[in-house]
Amino acid sequence: MGENFAFIEKVAIQMREKFTLHGLGHILGLYLDKLERAFQLDSKDVIKVNQERARDCIKRGRYDAAISLCQKTLELDPENVEAQYQLGVAYMGNQLMEEAMRSFRKVLKLAPNRAGAHYRLGVLYDRTGALDSATTSYKKAIKLEPEQADFYYTLGVAQDKKGEHKQSIESLNKAIQLAPDVDKYHYRLGLVYDGQGQHDKAVGAFKKAVEAEEAGA
Repeated sequence: MGENFAFIEKVAIQMREKFTLHGLGHILGLYLDKLERAFQLDSKDVIKVNQERARDCIKRGRYDAAISLCQKTLELDPENVEAQYQLGVAYMGNQLMEEAMRSFRKVLKLAPNRAGAHYRLGVLYDRTGALDSATTSYKKAIKLEPEQADFYYTLGVAQDKKGEHKQSIESLNKAIQLAPDVDKYHYRLGLVYDGQGQHDKAVGAFKKAVEAEEAGA
């Protein structure tokens, strides 16, 4: 039922956008409202539609709309993990760091093994300069999903900021092992090597960064 309504709603909206006459747009709007009442979507259908819309809004960078949709879902289901996670992502997109942190902490209370929430919480800690908390969150994410190259990359960057250069090199090399074609991994490793006076290794890493960039162009 939810899919049927979503399809009809999409068609009605497209028709409204196509025909710019005020009268016709008004008629279509009334028709859409009547359809919504006629179908009488239950809360599960509404939640499903809202989550699909929120996901699409996030992809398109429409974070305000995504936040509104997630909040509507949470009014219906306060413990909906996916809505809370999407809300955190949308808050991050709007640079609302404290709000995003609260959302991801709520996610982890409900789903402690949500690796993405640990990772994003680590990114937020990193941005606010809380590097110890950032590395802790990254390590939790890695423990849950050890094949995610970006988790190792962000951990390596945070470790470099903390002055843990040996550990940083290990983490960045692990990221490269998992995803050798990502140029920024090689480049960051080159910076760490260069900062440690290992200039030959730095040059080698920078060359690989260029090669990876050219291969992906």
